[in-house]
Amino acid sequence: MSKVIELSDEQYRTIAQVAAARGQTPDTLLTQWIEDLRDRDRDPHYFETNEWFRHLGVSDAVIEEVWREVRAGAETVEREEDVGVL
Repeated sequence: MSKVIELSDEQYRTIAQVAAARGQTPDTLLTQWIEDLRDRDRDPHYFETNEWFRHLGVSDAVIEEVWREVRAGAETVEREEDVGVL
């Protein structure tokens, strides 16, 4: 069985803006929020790194950029170790 929830235009715009900032659709955002609320009183939830970033409101595009920078930094350290700089 499904239910319909009425939102004002302002409420929907707010949800749509938050979802867009996270790289999600309003449906996906609400589904995630409901899952988070449902699971809140159960076993503790331990986030993977990307999940934690999303939980904090970081968009998928920003998360990918962070990982690119981390990989680039790791490659730099490996090269410096190979040539004896470190």
